[in-house]
Amino acid sequence: MPSKKLICFILLSLTIALTNNVNAKTIRIAVASNFVETARQLSRSFEETSEHSIQISSGSSGKLYLQIVNGAPFDLFLSADSDKPNELVKNGFAIADSQQIYAVGKLVLWLKHCSTQNNLKTLSNSRIKKIAIANPKLAPYGFASKKLLEHHQLWEIVSKKLIYPENIAQVAQYAKLGVIDAALIAESNVKHLGLGKESCLIELQTGDYPAINQQLVILTKSENKRLAKDFVRFLASKNAQILIKNMGYLLPNSARIAQ
Repeated sequence: MPSKKLICFILLSLTIALTNNVNAKTIRIAVASNFVETARQLSRSFEETSEHSIQISSGSSGKLYLQIVNGAPFDLFLSADSDKPNELVKNGFAIADSQQIYAVGKLVLWLKHCSTQNNLKTLSNSRIKKIAIANPKLAPYGFASKKLLEHHQLWEIVSKKLIYPENIAQVAQYAKLGVIDAALIAESNVKHLGLGKESCLIELQTGDYPAINQQLVILTKSENKRLAKDFVRFLASKNAQILIKNMGYLLPNSARIAQ
């Protein structure tokens, strides 16, 4: 028969375990598709030092925005632009003093086959039949892609070749599958999927398209505002910043660290 000390020890252990489970909470984060793999890695690091868990939902910033205004129960929104966080704050869906830049996105040109003219003008070549960019109406990377093509006076020339996946992650998947000839994709997708191994990648001047300032906001209806703020603080930590940079982003020069 178990001793009283053993029984007391077991009961105490169960009590502690139950208490930890009660205290543990889940932070629900809506993440723009370009940042989802980075967010997963950051979340794992955060969970290792916290009793709490993170649940990630991803999609185009436009779709996530619509879900939020229609009542989706997210705590934190990591957008791929500043426009949608601005609108959420303006209309009372997000907390104004939580709004800040967490990363700056970069576009690269992906070509299925390298050529002697490895630049944007290659897109006008008759050999290039299908070009993918994210939907400019839904995805900030798509909007930036359109502006880039307009800047180089290529929009009208290549418009009939363009296809518009919903978000930048889908564009990268099209490139991975080889079903397109060219694409404007996020550098973060290149690093995640290893797209440069059997194809051609061309770096682009960031000044040729609008800055992709990716902003986050804590949502007004969140029941876990303190935990959401903890995660935002974590994003500004040295280790998190190193990971974000290594995943293909520029770091914001003026991003405010949540206090």
